[in-house]
Amino acid sequence: MVSQEQRESAFLWLLDRLKEDQVAVPLIARDFTAEDWAFVFEGLPKDLRFELWQTLTEDKKSPILAAMRDDSREQLMSLLSNQNIEDLALASTTEHLVEILDALPNRVAKGLIKKLNAQESGLIEEALNYSDEQLGRYVNHDVYTVNKSVTVGELLDALKIETLPPYTDSILVVDDTDHYLGQLDINQLFNSDADAQLIQVAEFSDRVLAADLDLFDASEAVKSSGRSMLPVITKEGRLLGRFSVKDAIDVYQEYYEAQLSHMGRVSDEDLFAPVFTSARRRAVWLGINLLTAFAASIVIGIFDEVVAQVVALAVLMPIVASMGGITGSQTLTLTIRGLATGQLATSNLRALGNKEVLVAFFNGLLWALVVSAITSLWFDNPWLSAIIAVALVINMLIAAISGIVIPVLLDKMGIDPALAGSVILTTVTDVIGFFVFLGAASLLLV
Repeated sequence: MVSQEQRESAFLWLLDRLKEDQVAVPLIARDFTAEDWAFVFEGLPKDLRFELWQTLTEDKKSPILAAMRDDSREQLMSLLSNQNIEDLALASTTEHLVEILDALPNRVAKGLIKKLNAQESGLIEEALNYSDEQLGRYVNHDVYTVNKSVTVGELLDALKIETLPPYTDSILVVDDTDHYLGQLDINQLFNSDADAQLIQVAEFSDRVLAADLDLFDASEAVKSSGRSMLPVITKEGRLLGRFSVKDAIDVYQEYYEAQLSHMGRVSDEDLFAPVFTSARRRAVWLGINLLTAFAASIVIGIFDEVVAQVVALAVLMPIVASMGGITGSQTLTLTIRGLATGQLATSNLRALGNKEVLVAFFNGLLWALVVSAITSLWFDNPWLSAIIAVALVINMLIAAISGIVIPVLLDKMGIDPALAGSVILTTVTDVIGFFVFLGAASLLLV
């Protein structure tokens, strides 16, 4: 297995050779998996990607494209000719082809599907009936199945000359119409009567996955099952394929990378996406942020006279907003994690809210005392110290409540809380913090 350190070392070696127009593949790269190569391509500028792509053998290209993130895959495919893409598609497995088709215009994708054989086109069309968040779209069809009428002895003889797919710990038993009937553990197989039919010794397990299940939920199910794979069935009970531990790990990695990207408002953006594309995508969030900044500025503008008379307020305002923002972000992170892992639901939402409010209250009291003491020594104004202490406590309490309410509401609206939550939270903490602080100052200091 290639380690992360070895992969990065090989990547840097390749990058240097590409820059010198000396394309060569280091020895270690010959053991690269599709995921390793995807890592390499995503770290290369656009022109070098194409140069390296041309050196790869055809059998590696489709798995690499499928392993790349969406934006990076689209960028690389934009460099390929229509004939290159068609050749790739026709040589791809069903699972890889679904990923490739997602990056193509509908007209081109439909044209490619028509050129597939009947079995492949049937699998692709069935996969496309599911959304890109459902298990059925990406189910692994590389699964070992046996008809119910086969005997244990016949199966053992077959296994002597056949190779089981990776991550196979059980044999799936189906009927003549491919409906799932049960499974037989490999270990149990060797301890069963050779003359017994599989239907007699197989166990029907309710540990199966519905094809319309969410990908992340399917990954959680595999993780908690203690098995290396689980069968995937349609609503009619027909076996569609399987979902393995490796598939679950891939989903987890993609999910958490997406969460990290959302924190920076860059979503699935390719490292070397075109300048205009990156600028256009980020401009949307910069615009939203500008609107929220104006909202906070409007609140400050309402109290411009008191700020002009008491200059210390301008010095202390960022403290109120910053402490509220950090408090809200801490709660927001916990809430998003709870929603993502399924640990947070309506039944325990109030309990989390009570806990976070108490945490914010005690932290608010602690840091309000610290800030008021510093303010008193700095400006020698007890009223100012009292005002900022009260504003800190109130803003931190509001921030904690908002850190729960905002992501829950966004989740119910079908909006990713990781992508939009912090923008809304910042607006709330800034506006509330400034309003309380400056409002109290206008009443007591002017």
